[in-house]
Amino acid sequence: MDARARAPTRQHTRASRPHRGGDRLAALPRRFRRVSARQSRAALWRHCLSDLPTRKPDSGASGCGAMGGHTLEGLASLVRNLGSACTLLRIADDDLLAGSQEGELICWSVESGTERWRVEVDGPLSDLAIDGGRVYASASASLHAIDLDTGEILWSRGLEGASDYVQAWDGSVWAVSSVYEIEVSDYTESTVWRFDGMGELQERWTVPERAWHFGLHEDGGVLLGLGRPRCGFLRIRSGEEPEHHQIEGDSPVTVGACGSSGRFLIGHSDGSVSTIVGSDAKTAGEGSSPVRAITGHGDDWIAGQESGQVVSSRGWTTTAAGSVDSLSMGPSTSEGEAVWVSSWKGDGVRISVLDPDGGGSLLEFDHGHRTRHIQASAGKVVLGDSRGRIHLIEAGVLTRRVKESPVPASDDENRERLMERLRQLRGS
Repeated sequence: MDARARAPTRQHTRASRPHRGGDRLAALPRRFRRVSARQSRAALWRHCLSDLPTRKPDSGASGCGAMGGHTLEGLASLVRNLGSACTLLRIADDDLLAGSQEGELICWSVESGTERWRVEVDGPLSDLAIDGGRVYASASASLHAIDLDTGEILWSRGLEGASDYVQAWDGSVWAVSSVYEIEVSDYTESTVWRFDGMGELQERWTVPERAWHFGLHEDGGVLLGLGRPRCGFLRIRSGEEPEHHQIEGDSPVTVGACGSSGRFLIGHSDGSVSTIVGSDAKTAGEGSSPVRAITGHGDDWIAGQESGQVVSSRGWTTTAAGSVDSLSMGPSTSEGEAVWVSSWKGDGVRISVLDPDGGGSLLEFDHGHRTRHIQASAGKVVLGDSRGRIHLIEAGVLTRRVKESPVPASDDENRERLMERLRQLRGS
């Protein structure tokens, strides 16, 4: 992802990803189990997502006063389809990039909505970074370098285990992969890789924990937020051994993001949040369950928990309709910024737009498919769901449409079917 602690003018959001094993893998002969766990990330994702219930948007969805009844499709300026569950999103200038569970990576123009290119690799896509006119994408057990203008795959490299994260800066491409052991039902190690721009391996380091956050450090190298056994965070610089740092409370890291002014925001399994500047960490907050999503807002942070609590370092707390899957700063319904939250309750999704100063509800509506990914940039917010639909919402359009009478869900469905038919005709 193009999330740099080096670039303080941009803030980035991260939602944690679930990883689960399957009974079919556990039934394999012992000598095959470790290799199968490394090679079957797509199968694990299918297992995670295949049983998700779906529900059509309810035209009578509760909302905030006159704002109730809106739908994601009705508010979106642009709707596109990945073909399978969305696993990553990124907005970079006029480029909208989205990756899928099945391995599709597609680039559209934000301005026109036209598709610029698409590539297909072994999925799922898990992360991407943009640097020097290239897209670096981690997918399944590999790392790919792609020309941002044409979509041409320039090189690909296999990694050990599942490819989790990628960062790129100043000619170096950093990646992290992890190994899941069926024997112990947990991650047993991670490997940090550093390649040059031509794809030649320069260095590698192996540590006994999985990384749940991976970011570029403004002082050079990378920072990893760790799970058990050591927890805390790790700093790695080129030519040096990894440097481990403890964090107060010693709670496993569950998610992280790059905030402003070189800060890292780290969420923990006990609901607390740590702010890291340089190698110094300060921990605050507590909650009833793990932090599942976190974002920065100026010098503040906002975290969403598995319990549904949304907590701000400004002192406010509110409760979402279900477990928080993702959150991000995005356009407000009037002017300025707001907090966009996607929560999951088992029978459907609630999208909430909150006032960042006090946590009050500005807009709420239901959606029929789990929405684990939200990204925002320059007055736009994009949401990707488990059906593979990508919804781009622009500030001006949002403000206008929330003032209008909501479009009935049945009308949205008819329009959606018509647009799908038009796309099929164009492709025939």
